[in-house]
Amino acid sequence: MRTALASLRVRLALLGFVAIYAPVLLVFGVGVATEVETRMGADAAPTVDRTSRQSPFMWTVLALGPVTAGLAWWWAGRAVRPIDRVRTAAEDIEATDLSRRIGLRRGPTELVALAASFDAMLARLDAAAETQRRLIEEASHELRIPLAVLMSNAEVLLAHPRPTLEVYRTGLERTRTAAVRLQTTIDELLVDARGRARRMTRAPADVAALVRDVVADAAVLAETKGIRLTAPAGPSPAARCPVDEPTVRRAIANLVDNAIRYAPAGSAVDAAVETADDMVAVVVTDHGSGIPPEQQDRVFQRFWRGRGDTRGTGLGLPIANQVALAHGGELTLRSPGPAGDGCVFRLTLRR
Repeated sequence: MRTALASLRVRLALLGFVAIYAPVLLVFGVGVATEVETRMGADAAPTVDRTSRQSPFMWTVLALGPVTAGLAWWWAGRAVRPIDRVRTAAEDIEATDLSRRIGLRRGPTELVALAASFDAMLARLDAAAETQRRLIEEASHELRIPLAVLMSNAEVLLAHPRPTLEVYRTGLERTRTAAVRLQTTIDELLVDARGRARRMTRAPADVAALVRDVVADAAVLAETKGIRLTAPAGPSPAARCPVDEPTVRRAIANLVDNAIRYAPAGSAVDAAVETADDMVAVVVTDHGSGIPPEQQDRVFQRFWRGRGDTRGTGLGLPIANQVALAHGGELTLRSPGPAGDGCVFRLTLRR
């Protein structure tokens, strides 16, 4: 009995039965009481006639009981039908895939809103699952090459008939290069996954200070090509912005590293900070050959590389773009083309 009463449909059916049948019983009771009062106040009358008049009404009231119960049960079924639809859809989605939706358009306002919220949650879960799937696929794709280099290098050294110190040194250098590429790829994939999932821990930080730190770290690489790096000087209170510092630092580092790789030797790379009331922007400018207009739309595509003669994974600019989007901003490119003066990347972070 307690289990049956736990059902919302049973409770609604009982409530509907009482709401419909109670007025009928009340009317019947009032009629009987009025008849008794009239009979007590009058002289003797044919009792048989009164009984015969009351019997059809009594049988009608009794017959209305099952009809009322059936009507209440039908009404309760219609009331809980949207809930059953949500439950059935949830069970089917759990058993199949996250791409299905409830799509409830008609019914009580509260249940339609509940179904819409449920669909929105499924959309977020589907997006998260898709992000995880793509991360696994991209990680397996990008990690395959450096892992193959590591294994092949080990096999070559082990199979060498007369290894010397120089052979071991050469092998270790190849191993170190592959390990560095492996570590870089893992770091970039993790930052990219975090940016696409929009999982950020934002705290006030001096974006100008982040730019100076990144430029200082990239100074060694720039010196090997004779490239002059410039960065904002001194602390900048106006450049303070609530950001996820690790991912923003990574995005800025990707922009600076990209500029150094494509800038000609002896040129300059400038990293500047622009501020406004609602945003802070990091602007990285190089004076390389630029990007042709027909290729500029592909710059932020994953694993796309403009030139095959430079190192890189093809993830730097897409990661920077994802970080900008996660902070409510954007990453834009301005380049006159191969005959122009390099590229200008502008990373916007909303306050």
